[in-house]
Amino acid sequence: MARPYMNKIDRRKMLLDTAAKIVDEYGWNTLSMITLAEHGSVSRQLVYQNFDSINTLTEQTASYMFEELYTETRSVLREHGDDIVIAISKAQQVLFRFPEGRVQALWALLADNTSHNTPFSAVSRRYRKLISEIYTPIISRTMNLDTEQAGQVAWLLMMSFWGGQQLIHDQTISEARSLELLQWYIERLVAGCKISDA
Repeated sequence: MARPYMNKIDRRKMLLDTAAKIVDEYGWNTLSMITLAEHGSVSRQLVYQNFDSINTLTEQTASYMFEELYTETRSVLREHGDDIVIAISKAQQVLFRFPEGRVQALWALLADNTSHNTPFSAVSRRYRKLISEIYTPIISRTMNLDTEQAGQVAWLLMMSFWGGQQLIHDQTISEARSLELLQWYIERLVAGCKISDA
């Protein structure tokens, strides 16, 4: 039975969705032109027409997977920009809605510490920077830090944020407990900043 016709945009979205599902289920190391062709029930030629190399495929799959999380997180931070505890708690709740495989894949992407010369590490650094940048304004305002310091604190907070996700994955704590601990941690950071400014 012939596949229904897809225009170029829909076909590319289908391929990226399939690539994301491969990563969700099996991890980044499994993603290849061949596995994408097999899982997408398309020819390798079609895969290569859309992605000229594995590096391009990896980068565009990461972008595709990251976009929804980034967009929702940015919206939450804008909506709750006056209260850092609520803003970061709501951002963590966004992550709770993602499938477990997606969370682990995004964590692997963000926490990558391989050689700085690989395409995967370049993508990882870019997304770490993007995440830090969306949190920097609220941290700068709340903790009275300059932009550079706020960006650094943003990433340290994100490591706590994602560390909570890893504890949930390891079944060490529940989502509710992870959220409580993150709120406790942020409240104490903010209180410490207020004391040092006094």
